[in-house]
Amino acid sequence: MDSPVSIAVIGAGLIGHRHVKHILEEPRCRLAGVIDPAPQAKLLAENAGAAYYPDTAVFLNEADAEGVIIATPNDTHASIGIQCATAGCHLLVEKPIDSDPAAAGKLIEAAKNAGVKVLVGHHRRFNPYIEAAKRILDDGKLGTVTAVNALWTVLKPPSYFKVAWRCKPGAGPVLINLIHDIDNLRYLIGDVARIYAESSNAIRKYPVEDTVAITIRFRSGVLGTVITSDVVASPYNFESATGENPLYSSAGQDCYRIFGTEASLNFPEMTLWRYIGEGEQGWETPISSEQIDVKPAVPLEGQLRHFCDVIRYDAEPRCSGEEGIKTLEATMAVAEAVRRCRPVAFEN
Repeated sequence: MDSPVSIAVIGAGLIGHRHVKHILEEPRCRLAGVIDPAPQAKLLAENAGAAYYPDTAVFLNEADAEGVIIATPNDTHASIGIQCATAGCHLLVEKPIDSDPAAAGKLIEAAKNAGVKVLVGHHRRFNPYIEAAKRILDDGKLGTVTAVNALWTVLKPPSYFKVAWRCKPGAGPVLINLIHDIDNLRYLIGDVARIYAESSNAIRKYPVEDTVAITIRFRSGVLGTVITSDVVASPYNFESATGENPLYSSAGQDCYRIFGTEASLNFPEMTLWRYIGEGEQGWETPISSEQIDVKPAVPLEGQLRHFCDVIRYDAEPRCSGEEGIKTLEATMAVAEAVRRCRPVAFEN
C-alpha cells in the first residue's frame, strides 16, 4: 500500500504532457508508460524515463499499470476506456467523458463489470477557489441559495481560427469552454432541471456561435444565468479570474456571483456580503463584507492525488462517470435549446 501508484498516460498532446509532468513530480505515483502513435510521444516517454507504447492494445498486453489517464480526442475516450477497464485499470478520463453520452454509458457499464472506478477529469472541482465556495455553500453560510450568475467572456484572436475546425459547428465556446462552467455550477448548485439558450454569430459570422445567453433552472429551484462569448474584450472568465491557466492574463475579476437569503458570494474574489445590525434585515440595513482567504494550489495536482486515493484506498471519485455524463448532457442541451428555440428539460 505504500508503494507508488503505477499510472500510464494515453495521449501525448498538450494535456497529456501536463499529466506526465505531474506524475513525475508526485511522490505517490510512478509513470507506467506513455501511449500514443505520434513520434513526439516516444520522445516524451524517453525524456520522462518511461516505457513507450504505440497503441493501447500493445500497452495492455505488455505493461502492468493500476490506472490510466486517457487524454486522447474526445470521441475516443469511451472506446479506449472500455479496453482499459476490461483489463482491470482504473480510469481518469479527460473531460468530456466522451462526445456521445450513449458511448459514455457503455464505458461506465464496462467499468462496473470489471470492478474498476472512473474519475472524469473536470479538474476545476479541485481548484482551491471552487473547493472554498463548495464549503461555504455546504455550511449554509448563504442561507437558501436563490440565484447564480456566471460569465465566461474573452476575446479569441484571429490566429486562433486559422485552424479550420475551430470555425465549424461544435467548435464554439459552448462545447469547448462552457462545459467547464456548467460542471462548476452543477458541482456547487446541483443537478439541472431545464435549460434555455439564445446564440449569435453576428461578429465573426462563422457557422458557429460566438455569443450565447443561457438560463438554467436547477432541481433545487435555484435560477441561473450564463453569458458566454469569445468575441469581447473582457476580464470576466474563470481563467483570468483565478489565474489557473498561465496562458491567460490574470485580472482577478469576479466571474460568478451566488445569491442567498442570508449572504451572497463574489467568486473568486471570495467576498461574502451580508446585512449587519439588530432587528429586521433588509435594503435599509447596513451591509458588510467578509473576505475568505484561499491558499493557491494546482488543481491537476490535487486531482492526481485524488486519483491515487481512488485507486489505492477505494475513495469515491469526486467527479464520477455518471456526473461526467450529466455535465456533458447539460452542455449539449445548450446547442439543442438554440436549435429547437425552446427549453430542454431533463428527467429525474
